[in-house]
Amino acid sequence: MRNDDLPDLLTTAEVATMFRVARSTVSGWAARGLLPSARTPSGRLRFHRADVEVVLRRDLDRR
Repeated sequence: MRNDDLPDLLTTAEVATMFRVARSTVSGWAARGLLPSARTPSGRLRFHRADVEVVLRRDLDRR
């Protein structure tokens, strides 16, 4: 899946796929403030695609 095909708000699973990590890792990053997130009215985490892409690029630049 290309990034252009993703919605503006991403689920924990979608972010985990992008980073190739477990969903629990993404939740942990959000809890520690390492990845900006928002909560839906039902309490589920969502991530703005632009924020995720910034963190992903920063991570790739470190490699």
